[in-house]
Order: sequence, then C-alpha cells, then structure tokens
Amino acid sequence: MRCILGLAAAGLVILSGTATADTQSPPNHIPDPPVVQPVADPPPVPPKPIPIPTRPIATPPVPMPPWSTSIPRPPWGQPIPPPPIPAPMPPRPPWPTAGGPYAKHLTLTVSRIGRKRTIRLGCTPLYGMHPEGSQACSLLLRAQGDPARIRLPWRACPQYYDPITVTATGTWNGRFIRYQRTFSSQCELRTATGPIFSF
Repeated sequence: MRCILGLAAAGLVILSGTATADTQSPPNHIPDPPVVQPVADPPPVPPKPIPIPTRPIATPPVPMPPWSTSIPRPPWGQPIPPPPIPAPMPPRPPWPTAGGPYAKHLTLTVSRIGRKRTIRLGCTPLYGMHPEGSQACSLLLRAQGDPARIRLPWRACPQYYDPITVTATGTWNGRFIRYQRTFSSQCELRTATGPIFSF
C-alpha cells in the first residue's frame, strides 16, 4: 500500500513539474514582422533648359556724311589741340645778275586808279612770285622779252572803261627792255599780253 501511495505521489510530482515546465517555456510562435512605413517618393526635379546658341545679326554700317569725317574731333572734355605749325619755306635762290648766264628778268607793274602792284619775273630759271610765271615766260621767250612783240588771237571785249597802265623794265639776254602801255579794260590787256600782267 505504501508503495502504491509513493508511486502516486511521484506521479503527481512529475505531473506538477511538467505542468510548471509547460507554463514557463514559451510556445513555439513566430513573431510578426515589423510594420514598415511606406516612404514617399521625392518630387520630380524639372529638367534644366538647354541654351540655344544664337547668331549675332550683322547690321550694315551706317554711312557717315563727309563733313563729319573730314576733320577729326577730340572726345568731349578734352582740349582741342593747336593746329600744326607749317614748315618754314626754303630760302629763295639769289636773283641772277644782269651779266650772268641767265640774264632774263623783268620788273612788271600794273597801275589802276588808286592801286599799284609790282612784282619781279625771271625766266630760265623761273624766279619771282608771278602766279602764272611759266606761261608768261613761255610768251616772253618767243617775243625776246619784249611784250610789244607778243601776237595773240583777237577776241571781242565788252565796251566799258577801266583804264590799266602796265610797264615792264629789265634785261633780256644783255638787252635792256622797257615797255609801257595803257589799256581801256582788263579784257583788252589780257588779249594783247596774255598772262604776263595777270597778277
């Protein structure tokens, strides 16, 4: 009987230990996976505009009037430079003497009412301040230095009176020249003597 009671008590102990073990050990349960929150996509980035190369438009040059480019002007605010100083004129060669190899020179005088002008003209070589010296010397060389020997084609002149007295004195190839005459107008003087007294 004692044996039976001992076995029964042992069985109760075993059963109680099993129950305690069952209560202490966790059940064989797989935990749920963690909940992952959805991540929102970033906003789309707009594409950068591609620069389009542009060609410069060629504009024709604006023509400038001749009066604006003839004289260079300094910029505003700057003083105007002074004009350049002209170079000095070379000295005149000495006047040929009467006995020299080029003794062909005359003193010409033109006298009007209240006016008188005198210049000197030399030929071979050309001397003096005559405005038409080469043409005057060409006529004098053919006339041997004497204006009275000049013969030019006749031309008609207007009828008005403006007296002009001209004289020519000098030496031509060793010969003394003296010429004097009064004309009624400048037209008659030019017709008779050409450019000799046109100064």
